[in-house]
Order: sequence, then C-alpha cells, then structure tokens
Amino acid sequence: SDTEFWDKMQAEWEEMARRNWISENQETPGQVTISTIEKGYYFHTDNPFKDWPGAFEEGLKKMKEGDLPVTILYLEAAILQEPNDAEAWQFLGTTQAENENEQAAIVALQR
Repeated sequence: SDTEFWDKMQAEWEEMARRNWISENQETPGQVTISTIEKGYYFHTDNPFKDWPGAFEEGLKKMKEGDLPVTILYLEAAILQEPNDAEAWQFLGTTQAENENEQAAIVALQR
C-alpha cells in the first residue's frame, strides 16, 4: 500500500542519516548540484534534454512507456527550467523510487 511505501522510504532515510551516509557536500560522479534551492538533489550534468521545450510532457510520455532513465532526464530538465514546479518534483521523486534510487527519490519528494 502507499502508506507502507512511504513508511519504508522514511525508515531508509532515517537509517542513512543515522549512519551519516547523507551529507550536504556529497558528490556523485556524472551529477552536480545546480543551486542552493535544489540543495541535496544531484542533477545529471550530461542531460541532453536540459533545454528541451516541453520537457515535462515528454517525461510523462516516457514514463508511460516505462523508460525510467529517460523519464528522469526529462523531468530533471523540466525542473531546471522551472525549479518550483511541484508536480515535476513529485513525478521525479516517484520515478526515482521506481528506479530504485531511494536517496534521490526522498530529496525530490521533499521538494
């Protein structure tokens, strides 16, 4: 159920924080933080869709096709174009969770 999913994500987040696996200055190869607004979420630096018009809509299409890695790139591009788009952050978080990237999912969903 949805409640079990969110409870599990919260428990994993708390465990990572307890073990100091999460740090604000953590660097991941191929990714970089964009600004202090998005602090904690690491965007792909080599995103071919970063200037793509209609990136959010394209991301939704790719999500329906089940192409999670490309969906994530489109949604990240949409957020870079409109950092306060709560719906894009929500879809990015759930897609990251489906793609088994829990840390990115949690950070995105918190935004």
